[in-house]
Amino acid sequence: MKKALLVIILTVANLSIVVSQGNTISGKLIDQQSRQKIEFANVSLWKKDSTVWKGTLSDTLGKFVFSDVPMNIAYLKFQALSYKTRTFSVAEFKQLTSHEIALVPDNQTLHEVIVTGEKAVAALQMDKQTFQTKQFQNAANGTGMDLMQRLPAVTVNTEGEIALRGSTGFVLLVDGKPSTRTPADILAQLPANIIESIELITSPSAKYDADGKAGMINIITKKNTRIGTAWSGNIMNGGILPLRFGSDLQWTFTDKKWSVFAAADYRRFDIDGFRVGEIRTKFQDTLTYMPSQGVRNYMDFQYSFRAGGTFQASSVDQWNWSAYIGEKQTDRTANLHYQDFIRTPAGTDLFATFNASQSPYKQFYNQNLFVRSGKFQTYNIDYSHTYPNQAKLSLLGLYEFSKLGGPLNNYDTYEGSHKLLLWERSTETSPLSAWRFQLDYSLPLRNKNKLELGYHIRHVNHQGDFLFERYAAGTSTWVSDPNYTDKMVLVQRIHAPYVQLNGAKKQFSYAIGLRSEWMDRTLTHDGEPGKIYALNQIYLFPSLQGIWKLEGEKTLRIGYSRRIERPTSKLMSPFKNHRHAETIETGDPNLLPEIANVLELGLSKGFENISFTATAYVNFLQDKVFRVNEIYSRTILGRTYTNAGNSQSTGMEFLTEIRPSKIWKIYLSGNLYQFDVQGNFRGIETRQSSFNYNLNGNTSLDISPTLRFVWDFTYLSKSVTTQGYDSDLLLSNVSLKYSLWGNKANVNLQCLNVFNSNIQTIVTQTPSFYSSTDYRKWDRVIQLSVGFRINDRGQKTKSTKTEYGEKDF
Repeated sequence: MKKALLVIILTVANLSIVVSQGNTISGKLIDQQSRQKIEFANVSLWKKDSTVWKGTLSDTLGKFVFSDVPMNIAYLKFQALSYKTRTFSVAEFKQLTSHEIALVPDNQTLHEVIVTGEKAVAALQMDKQTFQTKQFQNAANGTGMDLMQRLPAVTVNTEGEIALRGSTGFVLLVDGKPSTRTPADILAQLPANIIESIELITSPSAKYDADGKAGMINIITKKNTRIGTAWSGNIMNGGILPLRFGSDLQWTFTDKKWSVFAAADYRRFDIDGFRVGEIRTKFQDTLTYMPSQGVRNYMDFQYSFRAGGTFQASSVDQWNWSAYIGEKQTDRTANLHYQDFIRTPAGTDLFATFNASQSPYKQFYNQNLFVRSGKFQTYNIDYSHTYPNQAKLSLLGLYEFSKLGGPLNNYDTYEGSHKLLLWERSTETSPLSAWRFQLDYSLPLRNKNKLELGYHIRHVNHQGDFLFERYAAGTSTWVSDPNYTDKMVLVQRIHAPYVQLNGAKKQFSYAIGLRSEWMDRTLTHDGEPGKIYALNQIYLFPSLQGIWKLEGEKTLRIGYSRRIERPTSKLMSPFKNHRHAETIETGDPNLLPEIANVLELGLSKGFENISFTATAYVNFLQDKVFRVNEIYSRTILGRTYTNAGNSQSTGMEFLTEIRPSKIWKIYLSGNLYQFDVQGNFRGIETRQSSFNYNLNGNTSLDISPTLRFVWDFTYLSKSVTTQGYDSDLLLSNVSLKYSLWGNKANVNLQCLNVFNSNIQTIVTQTPSFYSSTDYRKWDRVIQLSVGFRINDRGQKTKSTKTEYGEKDF
């Protein structure tokens, strides 16, 4: 009885019916007043003797289909909670001219029925795995970043760098809309409270953009589909030393043909930290040992406004629009005490010890403030039309304008005397404009096949104005350095047609496709007047996905795709960039895109109280962009980027959900893989390999119907990099959530980073230098939050984040 009620309560709004030729009956249900689709409505076929032949539920689009219908079917019946039951004979359907049948709302007053239930944490589909975010309570009031690090194939290190299956290159989608901002920055600006689910698309089909060497992650946000007005919001406070607070608010209004929403959020989350490091170099005939330590704090704030809507112009025409305006700023302060020891001649031992009584060559105090800010605007509109044969045409247009930049202040003084040693400053102004247009068409074919065609066009114009100055104490003036001051313009155009065939036969479904992308890229800068760095290339991206529904609740999935990762403006900047005392960066304007070939095989199995999914995969990456460090001077490393070789990740990810009892649930996931890197830079061979793994655990206990306790953890193993390694990392959180007023409000008490273990060491080395940095973040915090929902069902809201801007944030 409870299961039946749950199915009915999930009903939303829309239904249209088409009786096809032969013995197939299909259709779609809609709400007569709102014209919205009705999900999970009960549809049944009845024989002439008044017995049921078969029943089904309408899908998330309100559609249903019956195949191989016998000749003795007399009528169809449609039932849904809050709607009047409708019955049609087969003959009546054949006479209908409309492809939609509307259910009439039933205005009878019903006694309140409360049904509790939750979706499984994860679901395996043909080209993706879907994760329900309600199961990750400890991420509430945080950001999308907090949710990401709880997924099986995703890792986030202490510096906020996200990797999918060991690779940092993947594309983030928001409600299916692509975005080339860095995933870390988008997720850091997206409140966790508005995210309904996360789709992990590790083997995308040809209809998706080919960007993202590791695949794609799609963020599904919430919406409301109930007629009338709905509100939802949250407020959080985590203390004032350092400042940690935030809030978000969303309003939705739905009418018969219109649905609009508006939302706003603000978050301030500062983090105190500490940094301990050392540099050892053999430069010419001098051995240098330079240890350092000091505070490394972050001030981080962000806010955004989102609005959008849907207009159902007719039963076959729909318009959607959305707008996004946001700002994000991160101030990183590093106030470090340095000691500079030298030995001449250098000798052969890079790690030679220095005499404890030896005085430093010099001691100085470095104050480094690096501010990174971004203002983002994105506007998009799309239109879809469904033809009588169920073919569908979709058009989308998107425009983005972003303004990136921020100052840098680097100030050195001698310890003790406070005499000025060095004072540098720089400013960056980087406006970016981009537009996108895409056309997609799908055509149903015979035998459950479907043909999809499309053409996507993208254009990006990214400019950069960089000014670098040093203070001349003798003249008390600022002098520009031409080696670090420059202006550049990067223009990139991409044309991408694709074709894909989808089909199904009994328990097997498949998709096979081919995408072609022509990329035209040009880069110019003032440092080389008249010089144009150009790349004009056509790439082919085949894809194949298949899924079998087997007996015994087993599902088998196979996938292959070819992907591309295009270098960002930062990696291609052909001039020097001095962001802190120890490193000078120089980009390579001739960088080639990285090309990945991904093959995977997945299996899921369901038991009475246990579900298990495992996926084996291989990701081979060619033309890998290496971040290479060399000695620039005695105490400074020069960092460059170059296509120096290949890498390969071979492993298996798993996920299991166990329910020992009705009130206790355990979730465990992980990723185990062999990571191999090999390359050649200026005649120096680089070979690195390691066996890596990460584990995510989550257990929830319902202490009472309104009180839930959750504990989770994330562990990252030690992993090699191009010239070194990253140490392991452990994070853990606990929370208590209390629901009020029939789950219309809640109070959540959280303790983040309970073991104060957000500590990670980054090592880079060659025969001539060694650099080790120990990053410690003191982000253990107890925070209290309150959330509410008024007439809100917590469904999806279509919202587009910026498509290009923060990739270089």
